[in-house]
Amino acid sequence: MSSCSEWLRWWRGPPRKVTLVMVGLDNAGKTTAVKGIRGENPKNVLPAVGFSKVDMKQDKFEVTILDLGGDKMIRGIWKKYYPESHGVVFVVDSSDVRRIQETKATMTEVLQHPWIAGKPVLVLANKQDQEGALAVGEIIEHLSLEKLVNKNQCPCQIEPCSAVMTCGKKLDGPIENGLTWLLRSISEDYEAIRERVRRDTEKQRACEVQETPEQEGFVRWTREDRGKRKSEEAVREGGLPQEDDVDEGHWAAPFKPVSGVIVEAVLQNENKLKHHLSGQESDARMLRSPTEGGSEGVLHRYREMLLQQLQHGEEEQEEEDGASKTRCPDSSDSGNQSKKKKILSLKRKNRVDPLRPDTEGEVRPALQAAS
Repeated sequence: MSSCSEWLRWWRGPPRKVTLVMVGLDNAGKTTAVKGIRGENPKNVLPAVGFSKVDMKQDKFEVTILDLGGDKMIRGIWKKYYPESHGVVFVVDSSDVRRIQETKATMTEVLQHPWIAGKPVLVLANKQDQEGALAVGEIIEHLSLEKLVNKNQCPCQIEPCSAVMTCGKKLDGPIENGLTWLLRSISEDYEAIRERVRRDTEKQRACEVQETPEQEGFVRWTREDRGKRKSEEAVREGGLPQEDDVDEGHWAAPFKPVSGVIVEAVLQNENKLKHHLSGQESDARMLRSPTEGGSEGVLHRYREMLLQQLQHGEEEQEEEDGASKTRCPDSSDSGNQSKKKKILSLKRKNRVDPLRPDTEGEVRPALQAAS
């Protein structure tokens, strides 16, 4: 009677928050099973990289499922999520007989972890629709499941299923039955499990805070040892001791938030840009006139230089005209020379290019009409 009253009180109360970790080898069908639970199309699913978080509501529970990637290189991160979990969903590929021993070793490592031992475990024997899939009895025997769960005091249930058979909102029957059993097992001892989650989470945070100074000290010691060895090698070779090429500022606190590292990089780029702009301003001041600044000073000097070149060209032309008059005092020749002189006279708006020698060896300004 007391159990019925407790169940009624729970049913009328607020929803309970539950976190589940879903683990298993790669290609076992974890992400497909999660999509099937959510009522999504489980076909054409890409493997999970790292982990994905799924929130859903099931009966009187607000469930958060952490789909953890099963690749061998990233299984080490699973333990980071064990403290906050209320239960475990372990997915087994029933059709992959060659990796059954690897599955056994992985499940043993998960269930014997101190942050998992004693919590409810649901085993999904997935891919039962494929030819050659192991039956439930064979999986229990290969994994030594009965001995394993008894040793670690983990309530366990195994369900044969096929996640790809889920169609829309219609969930695969065994998966639905297994999820219902898991949530019910958690609800029976919810307060104790919640207190354990709180306690384990605090321990994990304390361990992380303690590990950070140790990691920084190890990195500092490694850097000092490397610098010492470099100096000894340089002395043996007859050279001067070499300083470590690693910036001290970066290794003083190597484990920084990503946002802080980004801000430092932005500030460094801004300082480099200011230095570059100041260099350009100094170059521009060198080109300025003492009385005029900016581009006007440069144009003033360029204009003076062109006028000097034109005056020099006119003086040479006058000398040539005088020499021709002494040789040929003909009025018609002098008229032609005066006409040529008028043709060569410059207007204010014409453009002048640099001087170039002509075919006779004389130096004359090359002219182009203003556009």
